[in-house]
Amino acid sequence: MQRLPYFLVVFLVAVFLLATVTGCGSGNNTPSNVGLYGNWNVVMYANGSSTPMFVFALAMSQLGNSNYSGSSITYNGSVAIPSNMCINGKTLTATASTSGSNFTMTVTDASTQTVITVQGSLTTQTTTLSGTYNNLASEACSASRGTVTMSPQ
Repeated sequence: MQRLPYFLVVFLVAVFLLATVTGCGSGNNTPSNVGLYGNWNVVMYANGSSTPMFVFALAMSQLGNSNYSGSSITYNGSVAIPSNMCINGKTLTATASTSGSNFTMTVTDASTQTVITVQGSLTTQTTTLSGTYNNLASEACSASRGTVTMSPQ
């Protein structure tokens, strides 16, 4: 029996492996929800304004299938932090839950007694999350509503 040359054997093995890897997952190209786990840069704009009202970062940990907890981390996004921001972006805590493709998050600044509620959707085509926020009146911040964008760090 004649043996195949070494280079031909290596070539055939490489083609087989490439075909196997290419075929993996080809039956399901729909990305799944990104979830809330991870580090996020968060930017909030008041309704009708292009000037950010709140800019901070959160590290979110998953506590169960649909529950999350988080706290402040260093912001490294491209939107400048407002000089007159009425919360302390370094002392925030957050809790969140998901339901289907939606999430609800509560961000709290205990130093100013500010509570911001965020609602949004877990998009399936991008890792950036969007939604709306409502800052209930607090001693430091006036009541406001607007839009929020969360981008992974």
